[in-house]
Amino acid sequence: MSLSYWFEESRKQQDQERPRMESKEAAAAAQAEEDLLRDFERILHDDPLIDEVGFLHPTQFHSLLVDSTDKSTSQYFWCVDHKLAVSSSILPDLYRAARRAHSNATLNPSSSPSASDAALIMTHSKALLILCADLLTAWNSRKMVLSTNFNLSHLKDELRLCALILSYSPKNESTWSHRRWVIKNLAQHLQDMPELIDKESLLVKDMAEKSKMNYRAWRHRCWLIPYMKTKQVLDELNKSKKWAELHVADNCSFHYRRSLLLALLDGAANREDSLICQSEAYLMWKEELRWNETLIRRYQGRESLWNHRRFLSQWWVQHLLSCEETSLSNESLADLFLSQEIHLLSDCLGAPGDEFGETRVQQDAAVKGKVEERLKSVGSLKEVLARACPEKSRLWTHLLHC
Repeated sequence: MSLSYWFEESRKQQDQERPRMESKEAAAAAQAEEDLLRDFERILHDDPLIDEVGFLHPTQFHSLLVDSTDKSTSQYFWCVDHKLAVSSSILPDLYRAARRAHSNATLNPSSSPSASDAALIMTHSKALLILCADLLTAWNSRKMVLSTNFNLSHLKDELRLCALILSYSPKNESTWSHRRWVIKNLAQHLQDMPELIDKESLLVKDMAEKSKMNYRAWRHRCWLIPYMKTKQVLDELNKSKKWAELHVADNCSFHYRRSLLLALLDGAANREDSLICQSEAYLMWKEELRWNETLIRRYQGRESLWNHRRFLSQWWVQHLLSCEETSLSNESLADLFLSQEIHLLSDCLGAPGDEFGETRVQQDAAVKGKVEERLKSVGSLKEVLARACPEKSRLWTHLLHC
């Protein structure tokens, strides 16, 4: 037989063996991935109080293992004092295994899964969500299991899982949404809601410190306001005041204060001693205006402060105009307030310039905020606008006399 024949036969034999070898390698790889997932889920089960997760580069993880004296750590996982570290080298394999296991556990969807199926869904979805918190399918599978049989301890475990994910992904919308779903279910059965609200406010504060301009966290805090009693609303106003003073560029904290003030007014209007409560709320509103003016004069060029003042001033003018309708006095409180606002505007526009350009930003924010208000002292406003932008004096004259 020719040499070419033997080469052809050898090639055919290799082609026949290749699929078997590839299938064996795939099976071995899948088994290795399942072993990683099993170790990961075991760690999560053995330490349910884990409150922080970190995904480290292999070199960082190796140095962590070298410095560690805990013998329970493995080649890819490190868990000490409720802190969990995972080597980033295994994340693709671990994710594939978790995704496959969760998919297999939810193959037969049912409104009331058996106890064993529910346990598998909760175990695999927990591992999967820690690796990728944006999978709504995994969150929904947990909702399905939790909705079947109400269990207070399981719902509190969900809050712990959400806090764990938020520790490294503080802006994850899916996690915040699931947390609100859990709180809504807890509110139907829990009597001590004030304690839970206090813990949530503390959590949002921590998340806001970790991630600046965290709109999702502050929106969650605003969502909690209807569950608060009047005393808690007042406490939140006091606690958020110091934080806002230290983060004057973060508009989210001022939006939260606006929501608290409106909730305070609504609560005062619905109480039996509504007149007394409304009077106290109005005093707090005036105090908020004074505090806001102090911050504006102290921190130049902060648009969030002017946005907050625009909201406060607009509501206060409407309140003063409504008071004038029932008052016998000829003195207009709204005119007096607006003249004070124009004085503040003039002071900010006349502030000396600086090398950082913050004064110019202050002037732009001031003009933007006050032109939108219902200013009656046209002569003063005309002078202010002409001094700020003299090249547009004809435009100001036309607008103010329309």
